[in-house]
Amino acid sequence: MGEFRLHAISIDEVRDIFGADDALADRLRECARAKFSVPAPRRRGLWSRLVPLTRTDPDAPVLPPGFPTPGDVEDLLAGRYAPPERLSRCWRVLDLWLCELSWGTTSLSLGPDEIDDLEFVLARAGLPSELSLRRLLSGDPQIPLRPAPDMRTGYARSAHVAATHEALSAVAARVDEQHTAMVEQLVDFLAQFCEWSAEAPGAGRPAPDLLVVWHANPTTLA
Repeated sequence: MGEFRLHAISIDEVRDIFGADDALADRLRECARAKFSVPAPRRRGLWSRLVPLTRTDPDAPVLPPGFPTPGDVEDLLAGRYAPPERLSRCWRVLDLWLCELSWGTTSLSLGPDEIDDLEFVLARAGLPSELSLRRLLSGDPQIPLRPAPDMRTGYARSAHVAATHEALSAVAARVDEQHTAMVEQLVDFLAQFCEWSAEAPGAGRPAPDLLVVWHANPTTLA
């Protein structure tokens, strides 16, 4: 099943990842290194030294298929173009960084069919169409990294987040039992934006927006 990931982070802070200053770049490199590093292979006697000439570094770690490379990390930090075959790898890195930088993150297990069902349930409970879940994806993040196939990204400003929270809170009690836990999870998450926005000036950060990364197909998940 897919994932509907919600990050409480200013859209400006998201854009600042691409072309990051030295301090932010160092922090994000270390974060990626801790998550994606693999041990270097051990040499095992004479035969291990007889490597093919095509292997430029016999001691280089062997990365699992689909694992991000240091080059992916550097390309993201520089805001460089990621070709189609590297999009999923690069999104694994960016997903990690978004969790690192966000005030809070939550995920809902939603593929295309599941989100259709939830949208129908919420509409039947009285949620206005202009405050549907898909409307949280209506803003274009305008970042260099394009969504991989079967992904969608979008963001909502704090005013829209507040309106969505108020409307969801009003209809939550009328949602069927199957979807109650998911709606309550979303309501509880959105409720924290007011507190995070109040804390932001003291932390020297902008108030959070809501960035949504929807992995509609689990093949793009980290």
